[in-house]
Amino acid sequence: MKPLQSAARHLITLMLILSSSLVFAQQVAQNQRPNIRTLSGYVREAQSGTALVGVSVSLPSLGLGATTNAQGYYSIELPARPFVQIAFSFIGYKTESMATDINTNTTINVSLEAQSSTLQEVVVKSRTGNGSSKVSESVQMSTLSVPIQQIKEIPSLLGEKDVLKSLQLMPGVQKGTDGSTGMYVRGGGPDQNLVLLDDAPVYNTSHLFGFFSLFNGDAIQSVNLTKGGFGAHFGGRLSSVVEMEMKDGNQEKWHGEGGIGLISSRFTLDGPIQKGKSSFLVSARRTYADVVLRPFVKNIADRNGYFYDFNVKASFDVTPNDYISVSAYTGKDRFVYTTAGQISNESGNLNWGNTVGTLRWKHRFSPGLTATTSAIFTQYRSHVHMSRDVVTDEAATTFRLNNATGIRDMSLKTDFTWVPSSQHIFKAGVIATAHQFNPSTSTVNKDFNSPAPAIETLRSVEGAVYLEDTYSPTPALKINAGLRLSAFKSETKVYTNPEPRLAIAYTLPRQWALKASYSVMNQYVHLLSNSGIGLPTDLWIPSSDQTAPQYSQQTAFGIAKDMKSGWSFTAEGFYKSMNNMVAYKEGASSFSYDGSDQVSWEDQITYGKGWSYGTELLLQKKAGRFTGWAGYTLSWTQQQFDELNFGKKFWARYDRRHDVSLVGTYHLSPKVTFSATYVYGTGQAMTLPKGQYWIQGNSALKNLGDKSNYTGRVYQEYGQRNNFRAAAYQRLDVGVQFHKTKKGHERTWEISVSNATNHQNPFFYYFDASQSSTTIGTKNTTNTLKQVTLFPILPSVSYNFKF
Repeated sequence: MKPLQSAARHLITLMLILSSSLVFAQQVAQNQRPNIRTLSGYVREAQSGTALVGVSVSLPSLGLGATTNAQGYYSIELPARPFVQIAFSFIGYKTESMATDINTNTTINVSLEAQSSTLQEVVVKSRTGNGSSKVSESVQMSTLSVPIQQIKEIPSLLGEKDVLKSLQLMPGVQKGTDGSTGMYVRGGGPDQNLVLLDDAPVYNTSHLFGFFSLFNGDAIQSVNLTKGGFGAHFGGRLSSVVEMEMKDGNQEKWHGEGGIGLISSRFTLDGPIQKGKSSFLVSARRTYADVVLRPFVKNIADRNGYFYDFNVKASFDVTPNDYISVSAYTGKDRFVYTTAGQISNESGNLNWGNTVGTLRWKHRFSPGLTATTSAIFTQYRSHVHMSRDVVTDEAATTFRLNNATGIRDMSLKTDFTWVPSSQHIFKAGVIATAHQFNPSTSTVNKDFNSPAPAIETLRSVEGAVYLEDTYSPTPALKINAGLRLSAFKSETKVYTNPEPRLAIAYTLPRQWALKASYSVMNQYVHLLSNSGIGLPTDLWIPSSDQTAPQYSQQTAFGIAKDMKSGWSFTAEGFYKSMNNMVAYKEGASSFSYDGSDQVSWEDQITYGKGWSYGTELLLQKKAGRFTGWAGYTLSWTQQQFDELNFGKKFWARYDRRHDVSLVGTYHLSPKVTFSATYVYGTGQAMTLPKGQYWIQGNSALKNLGDKSNYTGRVYQEYGQRNNFRAAAYQRLDVGVQFHKTKKGHERTWEISVSNATNHQNPFFYYFDASQSSTTIGTKNTTNTLKQVTLFPILPSVSYNFKF
């Protein structure tokens, strides 16, 4: 606990210094600008009192504006003057317009009324900042937001709406294997994505081996993806940041929603604790195949599993200037199996899960200065037990394997936002995190009585301080410049790294804009994985004396265009280099690390570099009866490790030359909604043997009887790493929703078809050996490469309700 206590003391000291400095600076700025006034307030939903995030607050006559933050708060500095026109707009809600005199600092709180369901047709809105929802007027690039309502309308596998799979449909985001929620952003691996739920990092983001994500859309308010041009307030990962905010409960009345699908059901309930002042939300989801099918399917207990997750949040408007929230998530997966064969019997029990929690306090010192302080807890744990009876030379022998791994974080952070004028938006903050890693304890024993080695515990502390400014010297030019100083202390070594950030946008006539960005990122935690699909045996490990932090530099250039028809277009080119990447050596895995002093996880890994570059195009329509987007990515991703592929460069497994996504939603009427998605991607790179040879005389299986085909063993010869390209991936999903609204509630039936064309997408390949000789006594074995497809055409039906 000493490292955590020391880090907490230093963090509190920095928080006090920052808050005092910013308050003093604001007072000086106000004294120097006596004619400047502040317009501020909160924007909430009229029906529920829930804060609305991303509402555009504009002053058209002055060319000024702002967007509301996570608590629905906005602040605008402007000269004192009479009759200022103000407009509050948010897609899916009625625009509120008014005019007022601004002679003193003014507070205006607004409640927006939701429009009818036929108008709530946002597909993807750009998260721009600076008071604009237009991509051509924002300094930020490489950032996207997916509204939860649209996620609920997109057809999905077995009707399970999935936040992360919706992000996979965006340009620059590659999917993993068929059905996987893993994201590969601009050449980075899944471990290089920082996934935040109310500021709490989530280390394992998947259920059921990656087929479904952890996040229940009914409990999520907003989802934002940043894949480049990072502000200085972001850090800790190389490739992307996924921010998810849980909903605040309804402060005015009780509200519930849920759904019943083919594999799971969910229910969410929220309402006021004290009307108009505080609220709560609880949400739960669980699969039920293990329960429902048990009476009907013989031996279902031999291969069975389930997952559940649970969200809870309480929010309190303590004073007009203070907001406090407490949120938590917990979820678990369990999978058991038993197999029986002629030469082996095997059984396994796999358990893994996440628990995260956030206590957050937002305080407004003045209309232009706010601070958000968060205490955060994160834990991921997994335990895998497997046993196998196999036939050896003389007798059957039992092997037993235990694998336990996990990571626990406790963090304290504070972030300040200061708006001294319409030309500047300052952000500053500090964060400290105490990590505890249990990288693995696994053992393979021939004797069940052999004790497993003790779980290894590694402790470290990570911290950062940052400062950034969004500066608008002219209405056409916007600059975001910042510096983040990050540090990491392992048991014996300290790493300190500066991370400069820069983004520039210049607005041209006819709503065109040119943009550029540069960012340096460091990552102090690493993921070791053989599978790439998020199995619970993957290991999180810290930087150490031998394992340096990962480091990346990314440069991006782009253009943006807003069109009067409601369409917008962005084109971006990027180049990213990555250093100090980690991977298993050939033949190594988490199972080869037994936690003993003789075998260390650092003995199993090698270090390397990566490069990714490409172009991303996005054409999208944000409003109207038809909404949708078309995305295209052309990219190259290569890696080089000294102890892999003979030290030569090779294509990364998730390198895909071409990636296309088409998404459309059409509201035929208030009662009927059609939707469809189509994706196409170049096949993954993978390693397959280029030949094989036999070693004769092996008698390992002689006790099975006199079977001549067991007298030899096949050894395979491999060439270059990832020397084979799988078949291209294609999938068409279609769906239709039927809505019906009655007094006090509404219901929706959804019918969808995943992989409507029944395209045979590869999940993995294998060689099938067959005897092709027809001559007695002559062996002529032919190997045929065969493809395994995971999902054929899959129809589904689900029922959803609200009240």
